[in-house]
Amino acid sequence: MSIEGLIEKYLKLTKICAETDYANKKSVRKNNSSVNEMNKIVELISKNDNRIEIQKFSELLTIQDNRTNLWVAIHILQKLNVDKKTEQQALNIIKKIANGNGADAMGYKSWLSDYKLKNKTE
Repeated sequence: MSIEGLIEKYLKLTKICAETDYANKKSVRKNNSSVNEMNKIVELISKNDNRIEIQKFSELLTIQDNRTNLWVAIHILQKLNVDKKTEQQALNIIKKIANGNGADAMGYKSWLSDYKLKNKTE
């Protein structure tokens, strides 16, 4: 599948995740399956380690719909070799959530702490 096809699929998967009804077991299973599929897409991009593919995938950092930018930020930082500018852009997206008051804030603060320890970043 082309990078464009993978990106299109990834976008559909973030939409499924955004629409998850956590009170509905079927919806949660669909969410979990979608997350697994997103991971497979990122693994494939990582395995190819193609600069152009990584750049095209990184462009999704600008898409806020369905929290796509947050999913992409996490996946980029966990699995892909990116330049410092892209790394910083991804970190800034996660920091914004971590500094908020939402239920996710604490989880992302913890994630950032782990990332900083593993990568010795500021």
